[in-house]
Amino acid sequence: MNKKIEKLINKAHIAFLATAASNLQPYVTPVVFILHNGNIYVPLDEKPKTVEIFQLKRVKNIRENPNVCFLVHHYDENWTKLWFVMVTGCANLVNGKLETSTSKLNTIHNKFVSKYSQYKKIGIGNLYIRIRINKTTYWKYM
Repeated sequence: MNKKIEKLINKAHIAFLATAASNLQPYVTPVVFILHNGNIYVPLDEKPKTVEIFQLKRVKNIRENPNVCFLVHHYDENWTKLWFVMVTGCANLVNGKLETSTSKLNTIHNKFVSKYSQYKKIGIGNLYIRIRINKTTYWKYM
């Protein structure tokens, strides 16, 4: 991924994660995220949820079909400032306590706290969706 695209992704605060179940029914969720070592991480944090984490539709879909699409964009009334980055990749669930070194978990945790001050009050948790990037598509108004 080139530095320009990396910079755009890093400065964005919200993105949309598209998953699909084995029947290919799409499902889109707004998410917070960080980019770390060429992977995108989405926390399965401690905000209130209507179902248990492993029953979330995005989690169930990833377990059935790991192919995902991730969209970061910038909208402006001045359309000459429009841009988007679309990432296609393969997602999996990562338990930070089991699968990641403590230093890597701390780095990811610190990146989330630095980017989203809300995580100083709400727990990030130890479960993440990790997206291994296969392809990026970038568009900007010319």
